[in-house]
Amino acid sequence: MPTATELAIAFKKAIDRQDAAALSRLVKTYRELYTRLLPKMDSLILAMSKMDKPTTGQVHRLAQYKSLLNSVEEELAKYQAYVEIEIRAETRAAAELALKQTNAYLANFGLAMPQRINTDAVLNMLGYLQEDSPLWKRLSLYSADNTAKLADALTEGVAFGYNPTKVAKTFERIMGGGLTDAMRMTRTSMLHTYRDASHAQFIANQDVVDGWTWWSSKDASTCMSCLANHGKVYPNTERLNGHYNCRCVAIPHVKIWSEPEQTGEEWFSTLSEAQQKEMMGAQTWDAWKGGAFKFDELSGHRHDDVYGDMNARVPLWELLGAEPPIRNK
Repeated sequence: MPTATELAIAFKKAIDRQDAAALSRLVKTYRELYTRLLPKMDSLILAMSKMDKPTTGQVHRLAQYKSLLNSVEEELAKYQAYVEIEIRAETRAAAELALKQTNAYLANFGLAMPQRINTDAVLNMLGYLQEDSPLWKRLSLYSADNTAKLADALTEGVAFGYNPTKVAKTFERIMGGGLTDAMRMTRTSMLHTYRDASHAQFIANQDVVDGWTWWSSKDASTCMSCLANHGKVYPNTERLNGHYNCRCVAIPHVKIWSEPEQTGEEWFSTLSEAQQKEMMGAQTWDAWKGGAFKFDELSGHRHDDVYGDMNARVPLWELLGAEPPIRNK
C-alpha cells in the first residue's frame, strides 16, 4: 500500500500533467496566430525602413501600421474566445480530478467520504467562475488591452528612433506578454479550482477530515512563501489561497491517522548555500542567516480583485521593518 507521501506526490503529478497539457495547447495556438501576424509586421518594418526619421504621425498613417493593428486585434479576439473555452474546460476537469483524488486518497487507508459533492455544485459556488466575475471581465478586455499595449510600444519606439530590428523586438516582447497573460489566467483559475474543490470536499466530511497539509513542489522554482508553508497542517476553516501560477495543493489530514511531512524549512536546509541564495535571494538570505527574521515570516498575503486573499512572499524591506523602496517613475 502506498504511503501518504507517495500518494501526495502522485496526485501532485496528476494535476501538474493537466496543467502542462493545457499550457502546451495555449502555446501551440498562440504560436499559430503569431506566425500569421509576422508578415504584417515585416511589411510595416519595410515601409518604415524606407522613411527618413519617420514621425509617429507618419507611421500611424501608414496602411501597413493600420493593417497590423487591425489584424492583431482580430487574432487576439479569436484567441480570447479560445482561452475562455480552455478555462471553462480545465476548471471543470480540475474540480473532477480534485474530488476523485480526495476519495482515492482516503480509500487507500480504508476510509470513505460519507458526503460526496458533485462537480457542478463546486463550480457553482466559486465566485471567480461566475459569469459576472472579475475573471471574465478581465478576459473580455484581453484583445483590446494587448492591442493597445502594442500600439503604445510601437509609438514609443518611433518616438525614440528605434531601428527596424528593435521595432521587431518590441513586437515580439509585447506579443509574448499576451501569451504570458493568457497562460497565467488559465493556469491560476484551473489550480485555484482544484484546491477549492478539494477544500469543499474536506468541509463536507469533517467527521473524517479534520484539516489539510500544505504541499508545494519543493523545487528550485518554488516561491519562498509557498515553501515556508510546505508540510504545515491547517484546519478546514482556512483555505490554501495560492498566488498567481501557484502549483501548491492541499492534502487531506485524517483525524484517526496522519503521517508527518518534512517542512519546507527542513527541506531548504538540505540545499547548498549557493542553492539557498539562488532561491531566496542573496540579500534576503544574509538577513535570514543573521537572525533578522524567521523562515515562516517569508509568507504573507495580499488582496486580488479576482481571487480575493492570496498567498504572497513578504519583501525584504517589510521583513526588516523598513520603508518601501521608492520606485522610479
